[in-house]
Amino acid sequence: MDSVRQLLHDYLLLFAMVNAIGNLPLFADLTSAMNKKEQSGTYKIAVLTGGSIVLGFALFGDVMLRNVFNVSMPAFKIAGGILVFIVAARGVILGSQSSFSPVQNSQSVAVFPMGFPFLAGPGTILTTILLLQSDGHVITVITVFLVYITIFPILKLAPFVERIVGKIGVLVISRILYIFICAKAASFIFDGFHIKL
Repeated sequence: MDSVRQLLHDYLLLFAMVNAIGNLPLFADLTSAMNKKEQSGTYKIAVLTGGSIVLGFALFGDVMLRNVFNVSMPAFKIAGGILVFIVAARGVILGSQSSFSPVQNSQSVAVFPMGFPFLAGPGTILTTILLLQSDGHVITVITVFLVYITIFPILKLAPFVERIVGKIGVLVISRILYIFICAKAASFIFDGFHIKL
């Protein structure tokens, strides 16, 4: 019973950190020029990319960071925060469509930025490593599988979001969310420097 409760806790924590629902307007924006088949393929690649990255860190993240690359948690937070901030700031200023051509580069868009950093950002990776340290490999790996299996059908809702709010609404909402992502990225950077705001 305790294991089920812990698994549920970890699932909700990791699912919230991935924030697939909050990113639906962004995904609708990125895939707005694709047909349904291309959108479905893009979502599959994005989930597989994000899930594989997080699963890799669930299995080997702590060892890779500390022993292979000799990277500390603060340094990882700073580097990851900077990367996410650049991607999000570009989205605020230019919009996602100015940086990517969805129809011609659907696989590229699926891998970056949908798979990484949106579905497997530094916050998600750090959370996974922390869960690994506290709860062990078995629960952490099961948690990752459950979260990303849940995410795929959620991403299929992105086109419906676009229909409900319209293309202009998606552009406005996506830019607002990019601002919040910038703020989240800044918090990782400050946390890496141990700066308390």
